[in-house]
Formats: sequence, C-alpha cells, structure tokens
Amino acid sequence: MINIIKNVLQKRKVKLFLIFLLGSSLAWFISNLAEQYTNEATFDLHYHSSPDSLLLKKVSKKNIRVRLKASGYQLLVFGFKNKVVNVDLSALRERGRKYYMSPMDYRGQIENELSKYIEILDMDRDTMFFSFQRLVKKKVGVASMVNIDLDQHYLLDKDVKLTPDSITVIGPEIELADLEFIPTKNMTLTKLTGDFSKTVDLELPTDLENTTYSTNQIRVEGEVFKFSERILTVPINVINVPEGVVVRTFPETAEVLCRDRLVNLKKLKENDFEVSADYALFDENDDNILNLEITKKMESINVVRLKEDKVEFILMKQ
Repeated sequence: MINIIKNVLQKRKVKLFLIFLLGSSLAWFISNLAEQYTNEATFDLHYHSSPDSLLLKKVSKKNIRVRLKASGYQLLVFGFKNKVVNVDLSALRERGRKYYMSPMDYRGQIENELSKYIEILDMDRDTMFFSFQRLVKKKVGVASMVNIDLDQHYLLDKDVKLTPDSITVIGPEIELADLEFIPTKNMTLTKLTGDFSKTVDLELPTDLENTTYSTNQIRVEGEVFKFSERILTVPINVINVPEGVVVRTFPETAEVLCRDRLVNLKKLKENDFEVSADYALFDENDDNILNLEITKKMESINVVRLKEDKVEFILMKQ
C-alpha cells in the first residue's frame, strides 16, 4: 500500500513539473512575440483597374521582394496569410507609347495593403513597365432565337420586342472584326394565349477571351390576341400591258384575307387594298397564268394575304 501511495505522489510531481514547464515556455514564447524582428518576404503582385481602353498583356515584374520589420506576433500572423498584394493601374504614367510605374508609386500601394504595425525597411527599386493591347468599343445587334408557338386563333401583335435590341462589346479589334450580332439562347414559348415577357440569356461567344459585354441577358416581350377574319373582294389591276392589247382576267377580282382584332377589321374598305398582275413578268410556258401580288394594303393589319395568288387571262386586241 505504501509503495502505491509513493508511486501516485511521484506521478503528481511529474505532472506538476510538466505544467510549470509548459507555462514557463508559453510565457517565454509570448514575451518573445512582443519583440521587434526583421524578415524577408516575396509578394505576388495582382494588377487591376487597367485604363478602360487598354488590355494588360505583359508586365516587367510579377513579384517583389521586401524586407519587413514588425513584432513577432505580427510576423507570425502575416506568415499564415497569402502574400498577394494588389496594384492599382488606374494612375499609370505614360511616356510616348510606354506605360510605367515608379518605385515610389507602387511602394505606397503595397504599404497600404499591409497592417499599420508592419514596416517596409527595403524593397526592389525597379521601375515597373507594362505592355497593353488597345481595346475598341462596338455596338452589335441582338438576334432572337426564341420560338413563339401561338395557340389556335391567336396572333402576335407586331414583332417581338427585344430590350435591349443591341449591346456594347469591348475587346481587341482582332476579336471583334467579324462579330456582327449576338444571338439569344434557344427558347420555345408554347401555346401562348396572352401577352408574354421573358428574360433570356445571350449566347456569348466562348472564343473571344478578352472581350467584355454590357449585359449577358435581355427581355423578350410581345402582345398576343385572339383574332377574327374578314375577306374583301378587290379588283385585279393588270400593269405593263403592251399598246393595242387588252388583258382580261378570270376572275376579274381577287379575295384578300385579313386577320386582326374585330374592331380593326370592321374599319376596312375594298379601296384600302390593291391587287396587281404584272404582264411584263408573263412566261409563255405558264399557260396564260399571271401571278398576283398585293401592291397596296393597310400596314396596321397583322395578317394580309391572297386566298389565290394566280389568275388566268386572255388577250384581246383593241
């Protein structure tokens, strides 16, 4: 029993010794962290805010070596951080066609990135030089790839509206030379019976790596209404007939089919339309048949078409 008690006491002494040792070591470590030290570090440089009309292509310096002074604690914390500093290019200096930044300019920016408790004792003193590619601005149209599928007896009032119908692109001239329009992504709107407004993404080119776009999506809008029909009988006017000859068509009138809102159809009159047949286009192999064309119509009516676009004729001498 006595031996057991002795063993327990010895273990407690060992534990107390280890606790005191750990405590004194921690106190020594914390005390040393408060001391000032110097240390060398290498910063990777990240450049941003290039002038609007220029694209950064090459830099003379991608990293920079510095000698720092700070407390042990600050250097310890700093050592666990990603050593990347940002350099703002919006205030570059220009000499001829060359762009550069003096050591004084980029040193000030790097100091602003660091803690106020860290002092830069020394750093590279090389002037930074930059190579840019000039950017151009271009306005291109948007092409809708949206398929509009209307339900039976419904019409789209005028054309689909795209907002915006064009966008601004900025990039190197060589990338934009052949860019004429930007299509939307494919979308199908089915069985529409009413007005619609949808947001659709643009199909931006993936090979124009240095080009930016004013937007990556647009709105597609349209008005849909239930239509009525009306048929008007219009005299056929034969034009370019040779002198001394009369052309008589069978029948002498053509039927024009109109589709729109009923209130608009009620206002239509036969003389709002003109149907013509051009004798100069007659082909003798066509068995005395002329093609018909609507040469005058009400532009406000959504659908206007001929029920028959050909007519037979005979020639009669005067």
